[in-house]
Formats: sequence, structure tokens, C-alpha cells
Amino acid sequence: MKFLNAFVFSLFVAFSSGAKEDSAKERDLLVTTDFVLNAGESQSRIIDIQKPEHASHFVMLGFNPVKVLSVSCTLHLYGPSTVLLGRYNCAEQQVHYFKTPLPASAQYKAHIEVTNSNFTKARTAFSVINRFKFITSAP
Repeated sequence: MKFLNAFVFSLFVAFSSGAKEDSAKERDLLVTTDFVLNAGESQSRIIDIQKPEHASHFVMLGFNPVKVLSVSCTLHLYGPSTVLLGRYNCAEQQVHYFKTPLPASAQYKAHIEVTNSNFTKARTAFSVINRFKFITSAP
């Protein structure tokens, strides 16, 4: 029985240490933007995407859905010199992996535009949660 316990413990340690190595290579940046809009109103915000320390590549952009009736949400991702890298619908749960990882050394901006087309309520409050994934290259 002691051997079995020691064996299970060693497997647990082996797998948990491997998981730590993998998680150390990925860094997620979560940005929550809160909005309160009147019916028919639109708003936009610009977010500077700050890369995590030691990150070498920007590989993924994801969204948690906006769970509000009749709200549209669009995110424009800009790279250096305000070059448009992509346009995404952030009202749906989506994950976008870039075909070629982008260098993390560059400065990125996200421009979020939301419109409230819900005329059944005078005001609507909601949040947009964006996820930016960076990786660290193995030495």
C-alpha cells in the first residue's frame, strides 16, 4: 500500500510540475470594459494592450460574450503605426489564433465600439471581457 501511495504521489508531482512549465510559457491578459448605454446610444473605447513581462509573441485574441439583448460590439485590433490587424465581433464567444504570431515587442491597441439597439429599456449596463494571450519562446 505504501508503494502504491508513493507511486501515485510521484505521478501527481510529475504531472503537476509539467503543467507549471506549460503555464509559465503562456500569459493571458484579461481586460474588462464596462459600459452603461441609453437606448440607441453608441460608445467607443481604446485599450492599450500591455504585454506581460518576458512575453515574446502575441498569439491569440478572445472574447466572452456580451449577454445583453440587442447590443452590438466590434473590436478593431491595431498594431504599430495604427495599422489595422483585424476586426472582430466581440458580442459572441470567440477565440482567434493568429496564423503567424505577432511580436510582443510591438505596441497594440484595441478599439471597442458598442451600440445599444435595445429600446425596451432606458439604460443597459454590460461588460466586454477581452482575452489577449502571449507566449514566451523556449530558450
